[in-house]
Amino acid sequence: MKNKISAFNIINGVILVLFGLICLFPLVYELMIAFSSKTDYYQSNFIVWPAHFTLENFRYIFLQNNIGRSFAVSVFVTVVGVTLNMLLTIIGAYALSREDMPFKKAFFLFVLFTMFFGGGLIPFYITVRNLGLMQNNAVSVFSVIIPFGISGFNMIILRNFFRAVPDDMIEACIIDGASQLRIMLGFVVPLSKAGIATVTLFYAVERWNDWYWPMLFITNSDYAPLSLALRNILSSNTALDAGGGVDSTITYAEGQSAATILLSILPILFAYPFVQKYFVRGVMLGGIKG
Repeated sequence: MKNKISAFNIINGVILVLFGLICLFPLVYELMIAFSSKTDYYQSNFIVWPAHFTLENFRYIFLQNNIGRSFAVSVFVTVVGVTLNMLLTIIGAYALSREDMPFKKAFFLFVLFTMFFGGGLIPFYITVRNLGLMQNNAVSVFSVIIPFGISGFNMIILRNFFRAVPDDMIEACIIDGASQLRIMLGFVVPLSKAGIATVTLFYAVERWNDWYWPMLFITNSDYAPLSLALRNILSSNTALDAGGGVDSTITYAEGQSAATILLSILPILFAYPFVQKYFVRGVMLGGIKG
């Protein structure tokens, strides 16, 4: 009886498979467009099939200096930004998880308030500009790193993980003379790997995909991240002549856009499997713990 497959399990499985195919279709479709020639694209009716397989669209992408620089800027913003995010979030979450923290409820309400109310776009823009982060040079890259140093939502999620660490263990560390910094780094953080991985993934995806704030704060297009460059390419929707041996009779605007899209999502696709085993457990535990 335990091995019997019920009608509910069959229907549930079919629905999940169909949902998975729907989610996978845009990626596969962009993949086929990226490897298709201009002839394949314009002769297709609905599904583009790369009958004349080509790498010209990718050659175009790699021959564009701006694309390579944009990719490097995105890597820099993601690595430095996530490092700053996690440093501040871990410190704040650990402080809010301690029962003996003075004015704990007041600080928690302050963090909670920022999740529902903001200062407004114009005051925020003026503040960032007055900080001198919008200069027409590489400094402007920090305008999308420093002002977004911490998220109240992610801090509360990580706080719930830290609260799951047994109090007896922390008290034993205090009796042995361990400082709060030692307890946080040596005991609490290693025991909260699922939460750390979950919040890190949240920050990384947000940093990598963000194009709106770079569009406002980064005034020099030479320092635009890959997401903003991709947005500009998709908005223009015109094929550019890359030169350097790229065959303009094969490459085309849609293929160039598809190649850029694939280039932009590859880092997240490669990073996700390493944190996937923590992700579901992390979201569930961080969401239910009070």
